[in-house]
Formats: sequence, C-alpha cells, structure tokens
Amino acid sequence: MKIALIRREYITHLDGVNRFIALLAEGLKKLGHGVEIFSWCYRGVDRERLEEWFKDIHGLDTSIPIHTLRKEPCEGDPWVRIALDWFFKGSTMLRKGEFDAAIVNGVGPLRFRPRIAVNHGIALKVNKPYLHAVKRLYRGYDKVICVSYKLREEVRSVLGVDCEVIPLPMKLELYKPRSINEREDIVIHIGGASVKNPHISVKASKLLSERGYNIRLILISPSKIWVDGNVEQCRATPREIAEILCKAKVLILPSSYEALPYAVLEAMACGTPVVVSGAVPEEVVISNFNGIRVNSFNPQDYANALEKLLTDKELWLKLSRNGLEFVKRFDYIEIAKRYVSIISELL
Repeated sequence: MKIALIRREYITHLDGVNRFIALLAEGLKKLGHGVEIFSWCYRGVDRERLEEWFKDIHGLDTSIPIHTLRKEPCEGDPWVRIALDWFFKGSTMLRKGEFDAAIVNGVGPLRFRPRIAVNHGIALKVNKPYLHAVKRLYRGYDKVICVSYKLREEVRSVLGVDCEVIPLPMKLELYKPRSINEREDIVIHIGGASVKNPHISVKASKLLSERGYNIRLILISPSKIWVDGNVEQCRATPREIAEILCKAKVLILPSSYEALPYAVLEAMACGTPVVVSGAVPEEVVISNFNGIRVNSFNPQDYANALEKLLTDKELWLKLSRNGLEFVKRFDYIEIAKRYVSIISELL
C-alpha cells in the first residue's frame, strides 16, 4: 500500500504529533509499505535538508519523502489559508500521487478517501463556530483514532464522534536505560506551555532544596521561563531528551490536561520513574506500579512524591522495572500493523 501521513501545519515542530508521524512512518515502511509525509509548511530548516533533518532529529533508520504545500518557509497560523490549501492543493497532490489512504493528524477539509483522522487531544478553549466545523469534519472521515481511552470518552462527549483507540508508537531501541547508581540527582520537567504547569515543578524542586536535597531540576522548553539556583532550562531535540531522561532520577509532569504524553512513555523507556498529575490517563500510569500519581496541583504534594522516590531505593527500582516492561506494548512496528489492518478494511 501507498500511505500518506499528514501534519496539518508545520512538520518542523518538535512536538508529540511529529514524533508520532516519524515513528509511524518508519513502522509502516519497515512493514513494506510506501510512505510519504505531507505538511502545510516548514520553518527553521532549509528545504533541501528537511528530509535528512527529520530523519536525524527523530532517530529514524531511513529518510521519508516529505512534501510541503507551501514551498517557502511560513510564519504564523492562518487557519483559513491552511484549510483552503488542504482543500485544493493538498487534495490534488494526494490524488495525483495515487495514494491508497491518508492518515491525518487532527482533521481538515480533505477531498480524498479513504481518510483516517488521528485525535491527539481535545482543545481546552474553542469558540462555538470552530467546534461546529470540527464536528462536521470529523463525522466526514472514514475512521477516527484516539490515542488513549481517556481521550475516546472526551471525543465522544465533546465532538459526538466514536473512535478506535490506538496508542502512540515507541521505538524502544532509541533509549539506553542506566542503573540507579549511574544516574545523576536530576528531576526532569518537559514542556513550557501553561497546561504543563512548569511553575509547580519549580516550586516542588525548591521545596526539596529547602529540605536539604541536592537535586537539579532541568526544564525542557523552547521558550525561556526560569534559570536560577537549582533550576535550569534548555531546548532539546527528541534524541537529546532521550539521553537526558536516561540519566535523570525522576520525570515530573504536573499537567492540567493530557491525552497521552510522550514524555511519560519516553521516561518509562529509560527506566526513569514518573510523578504525574491526575490528568495523565490512568491506563498509562498506575500509581505505585509504574509511577506515582498526585491528584492535586499543590507543589508540596509533588515535593513529597519526589522525596519518596529519592529516598526509597526499592520503590525506585520497582517503578523503573515495571515501566520498562509496561512500555513494550507501545512498540512502533506493532502499532503500525494496527493502522495497516484498518486501512485494509477501508479499501
């Protein structure tokens, strides 16, 4: 089969959606299918280097052909223009390319079938006209996929659409777990957006410092937030994040909303225990089995959970082992097989 993987906006964003596209594309390719990636635009990377950059940044074994509807780099998010480009230009490119199916991350006005929409999360604040348009678009797709069971319930409630659950793909050989004795006293927080609540992680780390713990919080975010005392911030590629996670003691994720966070899966692939909020799906983090759940947004509660992991070696080892075993169910080849099965049913 010949399959198109679509990123509605920018293929150069270093986010979970592009991570998903990269790993699903390689999984489909390793199963013997033709795969090409389509995106509205790009920025920050020379066009002639785009495919090699995408390969290296995501740790792929081979490069995947990438097409952009806009030939020049773009800035801003003009939604009307993006929608019109997909309706006219994108649809034409897919038909001329003689693709068997399109897997669209999000949803868009695409004149092509069969088309599969992958929902990575529900927008927290949308106006009624936008919500009405999105509902109509989703109902016109041949299949809708949700990345978690928690998200499936949200999609049913907000969009009135049913979806099949297929989790995110993981390429586990990219991660090199270390023993507890090889790790540094580092706590990792990934994400600077307000929904990720980085201020909670900062306050929790400072509380630990006040209790006499010599730990360092590394906050991975593209936008500048904090750099003071025991808190430092850095930008990092997916491969660099994997390296940092594998040498850290704990990942902290006090988010207000999550559908299925890659950060948690990546930490488990490193054998790094996680401390997460109740927003993270319970199907992914089971408290005191492969992580610790904190059902509040009080920094004191997160500091207590971190302290527990830093002082209880047996608990740390238990969560580390269970996380390493649990994350195996997200193998990217097995996830790709599920998409192939769905496409075969639609053809």
